This record gives sequence, C-alpha cells and structure tokens, in this order.
Amino acid sequence: MQERRKYARLTVPLEVNYSIEGKDNAQYKTVAKNISPNGAMFSMEGELPKGAILDLEIKIPDSPKPIPVKARVVWSKEESREGKKTYHAGLEFIEIPEESKNTFFQYLCNLMYDQLKRIK
Repeated sequence: MQERRKYARLTVPLEVNYSIEGKDNAQYKTVAKNISPNGAMFSMEGELPKGAILDLEIKIPDSPKPIPVKARVVWSKEESREGKKTYHAGLEFIEIPEESKNTFFQYLCNLMYDQLKRIK
C-alpha cells in the first residue's frame, strides 16, 4: 500500500476540545494520538461521519491558549476492545488562523527535532 500522507505523524498525546459544526453546541474532549502539520488522529466514544467539519482547540504544552483549528473528518472507524466500543477518526486540517500558525508549527518542529535527537 502506498503512503499518501505529505508529512510524518508525530505520536504525542495532546488534549483536544472539539465541537461538530452544524450540530448542537456540545463540546467534547479527547486526546490526539498523533499529529502532523496537516492532520491528526484521535479516539472518541461516538462515531464521526466522514466529511463532518470540526472546530478544534488543541492544547499545546507551555502555550497560554489552545490553537484553534478547523478540520474535516477523512475517515472514522469502530474498534472493540474488552467489550467496549471506541472510535478513531483521521482529520485533515483545513484552517488554522494566521496568528496561531507560528505557535503550532514551531511546536511540531521542536517535537520532531527532539525525537530525531533521541534516535541518534
């Protein structure tokens, strides 16, 4: 199978709050399992429909406020473990405000650099 991602995913647990655009104003909390400059994967208790637009707030360590991101659900699948259902969703970032991009991308660059240092 050919890899279609533009960027490597970094395995890092980041807290994420999200809401589903066009649904009730409910806020949900989860933890990103991995992240890249253009997407993320996280787990949740309910399934997200493919194509749904999410408003995310990604909490970056040492950043005073979360990074707001608009994302599209690219895939969603169910997983059962020990009788409990969980769902995983792959997201594509479609909008990051200009004033937040430097903080977000600097964090990812530093994380990538730190991970490369540990390999050597």
